[in-house]
Amino acid sequence: MMPNKNQNEGIPAITGQIDPTRAFHVFPQELQPFRSSLIAYGASLASTLVGFPLDTVKTRMQTHKNFKNYFDCIKKTYINEGITGFFRGIWAPLISTSFSKSISVSLFTLVKPYTYAAIYDNLLNMDNSHPFIKNIPVCFVSGLIAGGGVSIFACPFEFTKIYAQLEKLLRNKAIKEIPSNMQTINQFPQSSSTLYIVKQILKYDGFSGLYSGYKFHIMRDSISTGFYYSIYESMKWAMNDLINKNPVESSPISILLSGGISGVFSWIIIFPVDTTKSLVQKDAVTNILRRSQGLNPLPKINRKLQKFNRRAYRGLGISVARSFIVNMVFFSAFELGMVYLA
Repeated sequence: MMPNKNQNEGIPAITGQIDPTRAFHVFPQELQPFRSSLIAYGASLASTLVGFPLDTVKTRMQTHKNFKNYFDCIKKTYINEGITGFFRGIWAPLISTSFSKSISVSLFTLVKPYTYAAIYDNLLNMDNSHPFIKNIPVCFVSGLIAGGGVSIFACPFEFTKIYAQLEKLLRNKAIKEIPSNMQTINQFPQSSSTLYIVKQILKYDGFSGLYSGYKFHIMRDSISTGFYYSIYESMKWAMNDLINKNPVESSPISILLSGGISGVFSWIIIFPVDTTKSLVQKDAVTNILRRSQGLNPLPKINRKLQKFNRRAYRGLGISVARSFIVNMVFFSAFELGMVYLA
């Protein structure tokens, strides 16, 4: 059933309306249908660049026990690899994360009216409920759909990123097992390009290798995106009402804080799943590196979802800081663009 255009009236949207009196006209008519996607892509480029060094530290803390704390990880990475060590593998996520965020926003915006219709026309009768309450399940289900859809595209790029972030650490272990008289035969390259990494994955694990850890990836992206949009829109609605006495009139403070808080809480909820995904992908990278040097792969580990304990949350602190900064930058840039770029 097609949703009525007014059926979700009063439900806050992901962003405010454009201000035609102050907008900069930068998009030609042909690109107008893709305006929100292009703005989301640009905003995600900026936020990914800002947050990537912290993501590298997070991944290394999740998958290696030899770092005492965040400072130790940062110090050793800088000493051994220099500043470039924090940006290893950035090109794949710089492109893919930006596309993923753009697709996510587009999917969320597209399915939200249909989700509203499905929930309130077919399942529930909440016509008299407060818009704040009505919006939460709509955002969560729409986010689930958007996150699951994006994961199909994003998983190969994220595995490539994980490979680049962990390669130097893992290959040192592999080299130790190679007999000394063979260590010059199949030398690792000093610096692995994204294209080289993709070729290695395809060579040793085939196309399915690009989707290593996908079961946990789709679980992470679906659930976290559901909470992500629910928390963002709800927080923004409440803070707008508190600051401006008008829930649909956004303020810079409400956007900044709502973006940061939505990222933090969605990550805290889903972090054990992300840790499990990273461990599965670490196993895959380890065996690709071993096989490339003529070593037998290690026995496959049947990774199960990490329990909610301290080990599962190793690297959470840096991840929370990264998530707050990244999402604060993303939503601020996105909302600003949606209001002032026509």
